Amino acid sequence: MKKYKKVSVFITAILFVSLVFAQDDAYFDPEWGKYTSENGFLYAHVSKWPASNKLVIDRKIRPRQASFLSEPSTKIKIKLVNDELTLFLPDKKADSIIKIQLMPNEDWANLKKYRNANKALLKDPIKENTVVFMGNSITEKWVQFHPEFFQENNFVGRGISGQTTSQMLLRFKQDVINLKPKAVVIHAGTNDIAGNKGPISIEQIADNIFSMAELAKAYNIKVVLASVLPASSYSWSPSIKPVEKINNLNRLIQAYAKANDMLYLDYYSKMVNKNKGLIEAYGRDTVHPNLAGYHVMEPLVLNAIKKI
Repeated sequence: MKKYKKVSVFITAILFVSLVFAQDDAYFDPEWGKYTSENGFLYAHVSKWPASNKLVIDRKIRPRQASFLSEPSTKIKIKLVNDELTLFLPDKKADSIIKIQLMPNEDWANLKKYRNANKALLKDPIKENTVVFMGNSITEKWVQFHPEFFQENNFVGRGISGQTTSQMLLRFKQDVINLKPKAVVIHAGTNDIAGNKGPISIEQIADNIFSMAELAKAYNIKVVLASVLPASSYSWSPSIKPVEKINNLNRLIQAYAKANDMLYLDYYSKMVNKNKGLIEAYGRDTVHPNLAGYHVMEPLVLNAIKKI
């Protein structure tokens, strides 16, 4: 954190922002001090304790609750007073840290990502045998690395980097069902295992995937359930050991597909090395395929779609 001039009375109000919440607002420096931000936090540096013990903060801030960092059980009252967002501070003037938890303001499932593309797609007559690919960065980068594969086969990519099955499930209606495809290829789960949005069990991950499949089936959309690709580690989540978790999730997906007359697409066995990781020649890293990896996956998915 940057160094600031010493002040007789110093309050640091930490506006907590979860790393999954994007805080795009810019706040004007107030009379009592100023705001700064670093590493996902917003700091309100107060150099002048208000004589009324009422600290007016930027109206654009959306606080959920406030408390002293040293006394989290002691809540600080926040109220709109004459349309001013006001913190009611204690009478005692002392150095302290106030923590204000913000209301989330993020488009959590990134519903805006394909909103315009979906509108443009729906303006044209629905093409016969359209297939939507629902997924994460592996699907998103596939479209970028080999766009001709999608264009020539009437495939529509709806992958979003970093997404979990919970986020995909939330956007499944707008990014798949509303496009009225003939089929959907669902490839998801590795980001859940990596813990991108917090702890989640393998069974819960599988249930999210199954829910997407059941939604598609309800709208007469044929379903291809793809295996999670092998991964020996996650660079962004090094404490996670994914090998057995991926195998367990793939077993659940395969069993569900068989029990529900859906097609299981086995990418895993063609992409795995002897250590149960991604074959080095097929990957940009331990998780994501390179163009050679996508070339292995393409005939597999084409054959699966042909079968259904």
